[in-house]
Amino acid sequence: MNIKKTPVEGQFTELDNGWPESYAWAIEQMPCPAYCCSPTGALVHVNAAARRIWGESCPLVEDMRWDGFETLRGLDGQLLDKATSPAAQAAAGASPCPTELLAVCRDGQARRIVIHAKPVFQANGAVVGALCCLTDISEQRRLQERERDAANAREEFLAMLAHELRNPLAPIMSIAGLLQRANKDPVVAKMAGVVQRQTKQLARFIADLLDASRVDCVHTLPVELRRCTKHEIVNLSLDAVETLVRSRNQRLIVEVDNPDAELRCDPERVAQALGNVLCNASAFTPDGEEICLRVYIEGNMLRAEVIDCGAGIAAEDLQHIFEPFERRALAPGRAPVGAGLGLTIAKGVCEAHGGSIFVRSAGPGMGTTVSMALPVAV
Repeated sequence: MNIKKTPVEGQFTELDNGWPESYAWAIEQMPCPAYCCSPTGALVHVNAAARRIWGESCPLVEDMRWDGFETLRGLDGQLLDKATSPAAQAAAGASPCPTELLAVCRDGQARRIVIHAKPVFQANGAVVGALCCLTDISEQRRLQERERDAANAREEFLAMLAHELRNPLAPIMSIAGLLQRANKDPVVAKMAGVVQRQTKQLARFIADLLDASRVDCVHTLPVELRRCTKHEIVNLSLDAVETLVRSRNQRLIVEVDNPDAELRCDPERVAQALGNVLCNASAFTPDGEEICLRVYIEGNMLRAEVIDCGAGIAAEDLQHIFEPFERRALAPGRAPVGAGLGLTIAKGVCEAHGGSIFVRSAGPGMGTTVSMALPVAV
């Protein structure tokens, strides 16, 4: 039986232009735009993908052409002399790095392209020309610019929001302080104290928001270390969630060993992280159900666990749970709550203290456990 060899299996000869026949065949098979130039800049072999991106059927024999684009410019907008283009450099025996350029095609369309150019050598070491491949990154750059514009718009919005939120805080703090000092009713005085403490925390967080104005900065949150107690942190975090838990008739079980144990951390930040986790647990736990908070010390680690029997999280969503604006868990029958920043901020607080945070869930409807570990115990 006679077996007909395909071109790739055969013996390739040298063409009249000095190029191996194998290059012509290989370039035609390549899915990306590819072409070859002679040492004088004539286009020797061009595949269909290159013709499409250039926007015309380019003549193969034209010295000093180097490619099929109308013009090439650097990223600074300066017109590029094609005699110094990557293709020309490779045809002279150099191996230029992949180069991103602004290209105008023959049909007038503008593109962002990367040119990969390598010299091609004959068996005797002489350069026969350059082999070039093109990568069209126009859409990639458009998406990046769109993402950058969205990030800028978000930063402007956050800065405006922080500014507007900060204005009413001063009178709230003043009135809360006055109520705490002047009122003889201990219940009212206690409530005024809660308002004052939470307003101070809010003022600090808004100041951070004004300084940063970017969600990305939650991974480098500023912390002010000082000595405090476990009791102080737990009380601050409970301030943030007690009203929410009470409104839904939930039971919050708090287990704290040695509440007067001394810590060195930023108590407002740690309470913020713990409060965010508790608020999440309440939001995703059915009315009347139980949430457990356990706080204990192990060596030099402050460990806190929040355990709920709520909506749970699917296994494939756990890896995204700390990403900004992600709201992977959905409480049945309830609209999504919050902006999806609670766990992102909690992770930033833990990492700023040299600690870590982990989320475990057996799946949807199986509840969630959030564990924090911070090396802050004295």
